[in-house]
Amino acid sequence: MGHAVETVESAWNLYKELKLPTIRKPRTDIQVWEMHIAPYLAEKPLGSVKSIDILRLRSTIEAKNLSPQSVHHVLGLLRRILRKAIQWELYPGPLPVFEMPRVKNDRTRFLTLDESEKLLLELKRRSELWHDISLFALSTGLRSGEIFNLFPEHINLSAKTVAVVDTKSDNRVVPLNNAALEVAKAYIARNSGSYLFTTIYGNKIQFAGKLYRRAVDACGLNNGIQDRRQRVVFHTLRHTFASWLVQGGTPLAVVSRLLGHSDIKMTMRYSHLAPLQGREAVTYLESYMQNSSRSIEKK
Repeated sequence: MGHAVETVESAWNLYKELKLPTIRKPRTDIQVWEMHIAPYLAEKPLGSVKSIDILRLRSTIEAKNLSPQSVHHVLGLLRRILRKAIQWELYPGPLPVFEMPRVKNDRTRFLTLDESEKLLLELKRRSELWHDISLFALSTGLRSGEIFNLFPEHINLSAKTVAVVDTKSDNRVVPLNNAALEVAKAYIARNSGSYLFTTIYGNKIQFAGKLYRRAVDACGLNNGIQDRRQRVVFHTLRHTFASWLVQGGTPLAVVSRLLGHSDIKMTMRYSHLAPLQGREAVTYLESYMQNSSRSIEKK
């Protein structure tokens, strides 16, 4: 390889050079390395990283009161670095044992129709941009990053669709309802060659910020809620989209495709919202069989 890799930091530098340019959010991994891994393991020789070192690192970052998901991310990055170091024959291994925390981070909260109307009204009072972005999210189920990465050419006005590309799962095409279509038309008309949705200064939007959170707070949607998984965040709009579809009788396979889930198991969290679908299905089957028997008898 031509690289003398002796320490974890050396392996990281090579990983940063060869792998980070290929991922969607390299800055996140850089921050994780700098804040949580480098202070403890940067100078350690690769061959001397043992399972006990991984366990001590986990204890150290858990003491910072990071969420299980964040701890999982830190350990996951270190594991990827070491795996690549072994794959690139930088050291022989073996890979240390990583005891990963169990992550129960599935958000189940979705908005009622009244809550969504209240939130949209509050957003419109504060910012037309964030009202329109939120309405678009509620109407399409797109992730925040997918929305903020949209360009005008991803919208097909004649077909009434949006192409979702360079996402965390396979690319997909999502139909636009009238509300989302009107939002898209308005922002295409005023676009100046940049992303579909931008800040007032024409810059890329990175995430839903204080304005959205303040609108949620003003509506009292998180009053008295301690469990962070039940709190209303921007991602709640995606869950609301899926939940409303399932409650309306849309098959889970269709919802899964619209959400861009890589595994339908991810969509199964919404199955409890449609308890009658199974009974309707077997009732239809019974009716179908009876009608088929009558047709045979007539012959």
